[in-house]
Amino acid sequence: MTQLLQLGISGLALGASYALIALGFSVVYRASRLFNFAHGELLALGAFLMTALVEVLPWWLALAASACLTGGLAALLERTVLRRMVGRPVFTTIILTLFLGLLLRAGIVIAFGTDTRGMPTPWDAMAEVQVGNATVLLSSLVSLGATTVVLVGMHALVQRTPLGVAMRAASENQEVALVLGIPVGRVLGFTWFLAGATAAVAGVFLGMFPRSVDSNLGYVALRAFPAIIVGGLESVVGAVVAAFMLGLLEVLSQAYVNPHLGAFGHNFHAVFPYAAMILFLVLRPRGLWGEHEVRRV
Repeated sequence: MTQLLQLGISGLALGASYALIALGFSVVYRASRLFNFAHGELLALGAFLMTALVEVLPWWLALAASACLTGGLAALLERTVLRRMVGRPVFTTIILTLFLGLLLRAGIVIAFGTDTRGMPTPWDAMAEVQVGNATVLLSSLVSLGATTVVLVGMHALVQRTPLGVAMRAASENQEVALVLGIPVGRVLGFTWFLAGATAAVAGVFLGMFPRSVDSNLGYVALRAFPAIIVGGLESVVGAVVAAFMLGLLEVLSQAYVNPHLGAFGHNFHAVFPYAAMILFLVLRPRGLWGEHEVRRV
């Protein structure tokens, strides 16, 4: 039972990072109707910026600065490149974001090099906390707490502020929002800023496990992508809940399923999210919280 509790908390901590990544994917899709496959590189950029800024700023201020800088770059990409793709075929925008991701990856390598960089923390990275009979890493609890704060703040922003109302209106129908006087362009830019900022925060906490950052960190975003399929493309809540579920099941499958599959089970947990995505595409294409599309004829 103790091991299960330890694995459960570790899985939720991983799911917390996945939730931040899935949140970015989902809000961008709702606002712009495109999948941003450069999201992983924004995540890696935020982590690398953190490793550099923490040398001159306090840890929490460095975290905020890296999130803002990454979010600003995401908003800039939307304004200068991706906004011109509105109305283009989905395949075209996917190829474009993949290309932008390659450029960002090259820029990260040029700016920070190919060497692995440590992810410092203001607490002992190996510090442990007793939770019941289980001993868990303090970093896992901090990751869960920080993600909870971000998610609650995002919910309050969207549901209880004029900007949140504008974001919801623009995601429903941009033409009607424009007629009502909502500055859709600014709303889209802010949405991309939020997506980039949350990606940076996710990158920082992912860098705590195993306490290092390298140029391949961005690929983790692809492991979180199935969450928006499982949760439902139109549901931010569904994407977040599915991300926690996938993180939990990934850790549990690594502990309880991999050992029973022999050579086939090596890294099976890494492909588990995709197996879940395929299963949901077959059984429930809309996802857990997806909505029926209504068409008037």
